[in-house]
Amino acid sequence: MTTITIHSFKGGTGKSLIAVGLAHSYSKDGERVLLIDGDYGAPCLDSFFPPKEKKKPFPDFLKGKAKLKEVVSETVFRDLFVSYAPAPNFGEEILRADVATHGRYLKKLLEGISIAKGDMGFDKIVIDNSNGVTLPAINHLSSSNLSVIVLRPVRYGAESTYSLIDTIYKKLRYVDSGSTRRDFIVWNQVPTNEDSSFDPRVEEYLNYWIQKFKDSEIMHAATIPYISAVVTAMITDIAQDLPVLVNLIQPYIEEVKSKIAE
Repeated sequence: MTTITIHSFKGGTGKSLIAVGLAHSYSKDGERVLLIDGDYGAPCLDSFFPPKEKKKPFPDFLKGKAKLKEVVSETVFRDLFVSYAPAPNFGEEILRADVATHGRYLKKLLEGISIAKGDMGFDKIVIDNSNGVTLPAINHLSSSNLSVIVLRPVRYGAESTYSLIDTIYKKLRYVDSGSTRRDFIVWNQVPTNEDSSFDPRVEEYLNYWIQKFKDSEIMHAATIPYISAVVTAMITDIAQDLPVLVNLIQPYIEEVKSKIAE
């Protein structure tokens, strides 16, 4: 089973939509997918998948207050299941927890992944991670064997992300000398010219950072242009428009899946 964490170091990158799109696409392929909302500061999966009934949030499993199956909900999409985060004011509790507590949460997270694979029969877990470098975010990255870092083409975003490679990603990769961990970057919301081409200056900027990340063993998976229809759909009823919304980025989701499968 593959556990994929979708991460970004800044908000507003479109990380959650890519997590949803990836999970939705895998489920359409016939894989049984669990999508976890790990963004405790700004949870949003209930907007994409309005819950049919009140369910315990995922942190209740981490705290030992619920079994994994009690925090997992069906969606209207076949083979796609979701585990919600608590409302932000309740999510702050897990964000404020100390290192020792998060150590216990990590053990529970790994236990949950094992249960999801064995007892519940999931083929893929996709985690929509918290932004930045929080202890919950590091736990989610540590428990996954693959991550996708979502970036917008702004200088501070690329520079701050790259500066944290040695701090986090290389350590995650080499904690286990036999690690098969892989990490990718996805450029999102890249501006284009009227003919949908990239400005040469933008392309040069992207290629420069793609090579820098590649040198650190973080491979480029896809470049998603700014799509106005996506923005329009995001400010209307997300749940109602989800198939249409995901379809707008589907070619790029397929690129990401192809890189993951290599």
